[in-house]
Formats: sequence, structure tokens, C-alpha cells
Amino acid sequence: MAKKTEFIIFNPEGGLGKIIASTAVVRSIKAHYPDKKIIVVTPWPEVFLNNPHVWRVFRSGNQPYFYKDYIQDRETLVFKGEPYFNTGHLYNRQHVVKSWCELHNVKFDGNYNPELYFTPAEIAKVQAAFQRPKPICLLQTNGGMYNHNPQHHKHYAWARDLPHNQAQILANELSKLYTVLHITKQGNPDLANTERIQDMDKRSLMLLPAIATKACLIDSCLQHAAAALGKKSTVAWIATHPEVFGYDLHTNVKPCMPFNKNQNTAYIDSILFDYDFNGPEHEFPFAQSDIFNLQEIFDSIVKEEVEVPAPTPEEEK
Repeated sequence: MAKKTEFIIFNPEGGLGKIIASTAVVRSIKAHYPDKKIIVVTPWPEVFLNNPHVWRVFRSGNQPYFYKDYIQDRETLVFKGEPYFNTGHLYNRQHVVKSWCELHNVKFDGNYNPELYFTPAEIAKVQAAFQRPKPICLLQTNGGMYNHNPQHHKHYAWARDLPHNQAQILANELSKLYTVLHITKQGNPDLANTERIQDMDKRSLMLLPAIATKACLIDSCLQHAAAALGKKSTVAWIATHPEVFGYDLHTNVKPCMPFNKNQNTAYIDSILFDYDFNGPEHEFPFAQSDIFNLQEIFDSIVKEEVEVPAPTPEEEK
């Protein structure tokens, strides 16, 4: 006689940002199955450390005795699949978290925000490492999983990365007010007037928004981490959509340049999605590289929330 169902195995796959987003799915899974123990198998187990909804977390490919311990003679539920192929996702009708819940027939709890959990020691470590004379502004210009092979490294994936020339102008202006931490990928060019950050351990990387005063990000891991930490940020979007991958907490900025929709050249290699995350150069859909209104981005970053005092009785008159 089979044992009573006890476990749920959740197997989110993809880049670090996508896995951070999946923590919102885990929260809905736990609410839907409160009596089950959730086991997560993922390329980025660092995301789920200390998560109260997760019983165990394993790195993909490092699961000794997994079948014997969690599958054999049980009725374990396995949640594995790609939310990107959900129809609502394909037509940009809903957030990826909702599509993910629908994929596994789990009631979505209505909250897209991800969750990350850190110990006081982790927070203190990052705070101590980034003591600077000026307030810190994060500037993430590159991200994603494209081209892991250093011999074929790609400096600019236009679908999500900030154009280098515009990023440099932003860095020049922001450095007058902040210590600018430039978050980029190995092999990508430096920005003057910034402090380059790359190849950090993933726990410390995800904590960076907590120690920053301001953040200018792209659709990559840190905009998800910032949402999890409740850190309002400015996020620049190009070929992906904040309605699908973003958060209302952030100020989401889109290109000021129109997309080229020439039917003879647009979407040459597109199958289910309009543009590939890796941004093939021959599909670049703009007439020039200055695709953002930099004043809009700069003003969004540096603006301060000013509390307006209540009017005095004399002013009301």
C-alpha cells in the first residue's frame, strides 16, 4: 500500500532572476498544499536558503538517493514545466508568476512579489564590504545567461542590456552624487567613474539592493531581488515587458525610440516570442543606439520622496 502523499517536488529552471521570481510560486504552492513538504530542485539553490515554505533544496544534478528518498513507494507530486509556453504569457496578458501557478493548477495568491531570506550575519557581511564615503547607486547594465563560453562572449545583448554609450553618460552624471557600483558580466567593458562588480557569490549579489540608496537596473536578477527586498528601483525595459516580468514597486522605463516593425525584416527568427532574450544583432529593431530618454531615467533615480506638510489654518483660508 502506497504511503500517503507527503512531498511536492518543485523544479524551476532558468536564470537567477527567473528562479528568484519562482519564490512567489512556492508561496502559492505552500498555501494551496499547506500539509505537504516542498522540495525544490533548481540550478540556483542559493535563492531558497532559509525560505520557510521549503523543506529541502537541491542543486540540479546533485541529488544523491533522490528517487529512493522522495519518489519510491510514495505519491509525491512533481511540479515541473516551462511557464513561458503558457498562452497568457505568450501574449503578454499576465505576469509569469500567475502563468507558473496555472501550469501546476495551483491557486495564485494574488501577489507577484518574490521572497528572499537572509541571516543577520549575511547582511552585516555585505554592509561591511560596501562602506563608501558617498551613498551607493547600483547600475546593472548587462545580465542574462547568454554565451557562457568566454571565446564567444557577447558584450551587448540589446534585448535587455543598456546601450554602453548611454550607460556611460548615466554613470558620469550619477557619480557626481553617488558611488556607482557597476554590475556587469565577465568580459564586458568597464564604465568610467564606477566601481565594477562581477562574479560575486550569489547570496551577496542578491543582497546588494539592501545596501544601496538608489538602483538603476535592467530586466535581470537584481530587479527581482530588489522587489523581494522591497527596494524601489528604476528598471529599464527593452524587448521584455514589465507587465510580465516586472513589479509595480519599481519605476519601469521603456525605450523612447519606436520599434521597427518592417514586415520584411522584423521577427525573422521568432517562433513563439517576439524577440530572443539574447538579442541577435540582425534583429535590432531601432534606428539608432540611443534608445532611452536618459533624462527620464536620471530623474527617476535621483528624485526624493518629499513629504508635504499639512497646511496651517491660515493657509487653508
